[in-house]
Formats: sequence, structure tokens, C-alpha cells
Amino acid sequence: MIFKRSGSSMEIIAFLFFLVVTVYFIWSSNVSYGKKTLAGIGKAFVGVFIAIIAIGFVLKGLATIIPGFTRDAAGDLMEELGASLVFIWGVRFILVALCNIFGTIMDFHKKYNADNYSKFSPTTNKLAPGLFIFAKTVLSLGSIVIYYGIWLTN
Repeated sequence: MIFKRSGSSMEIIAFLFFLVVTVYFIWSSNVSYGKKTLAGIGKAFVGVFIAIIAIGFVLKGLATIIPGFTRDAAGDLMEELGASLVFIWGVRFILVALCNIFGTIMDFHKKYNADNYSKFSPTTNKLAPGLFIFAKTVLSLGSIVIYYGIWLTN
């Protein structure tokens, strides 16, 4: 067998929880582009690291209170939770970045290439929603692989 799977039901529940949360964020978010959105993503990045630090202190406290919960187990759990939270942030960042790049390119053409913009604008307006759905699908499938690696492998 290529992949060695640990059978802990807690790991499977965590895998499914983070997968559902990530897929929900991918498909339910209205993604826009601009400086305000990028600033919000930056604030979320700082928030993720603050949350990881807080989780570390909570797990360290639990390791001293609960007899069977060792510091090594708390460290492993913190790594898995931290990686999962960073990945959720990363998915959101990728979606915003794709929209920002595409929107900036189109704004550039609208301003500096007005003659050709009127020719290809109808085509890009038709293709953009399909490409965005394709990007969301790839991110959703990729999140299965990432969370499998985080939670279900040794």
C-alpha cells in the first residue's frame, strides 16, 4: 500500500470538518478585487497566526491538565491545526489573487488598449465565469489532497 492511513476517528472527523469548511469558503464567497480586499486578506493572515499562537497556549495548558495528553501530542495537534488554518487562508488568498490579476489586466486594457478591448471584451465576459468555476473546482479537489496529507497520513 502506498499511503499509510491511521484509523483514528478523531483524525477523520477533523479531516471532514476542515474539508467542509474550506469547500464552503470556496463556493459561498463573493470574491471581489481591489486594495480593500487585499488589505482584508492581509488582516486575515495576521489573524490566522494569532489564532495559531492562541491554540498553542490552549494545547499546552491542556497537556498539563489532562494526564494522557502529552506535550508531543499537543505539538502534533498544533501543527495539524495550524497547517489547516493557513490552508483555509491560502485558498481565500488564491481566489482573491486570481480575481485581482484578471481584473487589473482587464482594467489596463480598458484604459490603454481601448480599440482592441471592445473586440475581446465580450469574449472574456463569457469565459470569465466558467474559468472562475474551474478554478474553484481545482481548489476544492486540491483541498481534499491537502487535508488528506495533513490529517490522515503519518
